[in-house]
Amino acid sequence: MATDTAVTTDVQVEAPIPDQQNRVKTVWRKLLQNRWAAVGIVIITLQVIMAVFAPLLTSYDPTAQDLSVKERPPGSEGHWLGTDEFGRDLWSRILYGARISLIVGISSVLLGLIGGVLMGLLAGYYRWLDGPFMRLMDLMFAFPGILLAMLIIAMLGTSLVNVVIAISVWSIPSCARIVRGSVLSLKNQEFVLALRSNGASDIRILFKHILPNCTAPIIVFGTMRMATAILSTSALSFLGLGAQPPTPEWGAMIAAGRDFMWTSPHMTIVPGIAIMLVVFAFNVVGDGLRDALDPNMEVR
Repeated sequence: MATDTAVTTDVQVEAPIPDQQNRVKTVWRKLLQNRWAAVGIVIITLQVIMAVFAPLLTSYDPTAQDLSVKERPPGSEGHWLGTDEFGRDLWSRILYGARISLIVGISSVLLGLIGGVLMGLLAGYYRWLDGPFMRLMDLMFAFPGILLAMLIIAMLGTSLVNVVIAISVWSIPSCARIVRGSVLSLKNQEFVLALRSNGASDIRILFKHILPNCTAPIIVFGTMRMATAILSTSALSFLGLGAQPPTPEWGAMIAAGRDFMWTSPHMTIVPGIAIMLVVFAFNVVGDGLRDALDPNMEVR
């Protein structure tokens, strides 16, 4: 009986994490079986290719002006997406704008995840930190997200770096609540109690056993938050709080083209379609990931 008890305790000490390689293959297969998610993956892949290989996909400088070809429609004189009011090639500006959107989106989401995951882990695991941390999150939720970002940028100044900071701060409350909920459901399970009884430290329990079991909602949140981050970056740049001229950022391009809507509508339509497609792609991929990572989907 003593031997049986010892074996049982050893099994319970380890967190119930499935084989990661098989899990990744299963999730990837389910994701590709979702038609809309597959379309989103293609769009995101194209954006990454555009961002990485932008210098190879165009021969025009995105900031070089040529007033002799200003406001040309798509397909004219080698400018297949047309030119803007300063004669700058819109295709080049879309390519380099994809790079800015990806960099700002990934940076802000990563920073937001780091802050949100840490606060969620601590609030969910330590009861004495739960109240203060969650009241702080409630205070941040009291501000509409875009207004909170505008307030931060107003204090720090207008630049893309400050846009990253503002969007990352905006992302922390939602991430913290998601992680906190997962930690609350995990910390009283048998494998955590067994780890405590064997003298495991809180840091080991949190980061080696509880956090890996929270990765599914974190991944889904991060993917869908990319859409919000890119859209928010464009919105802030449209308002003049983000990228400054002549930076080829999609929101700033829409702001510059709104005065030419009747004469050169392509100046606004082209970057608007780029934003729409990328935001749509990250949203449908996030939905697909949520379904693929949900074990109850097999039953339904």
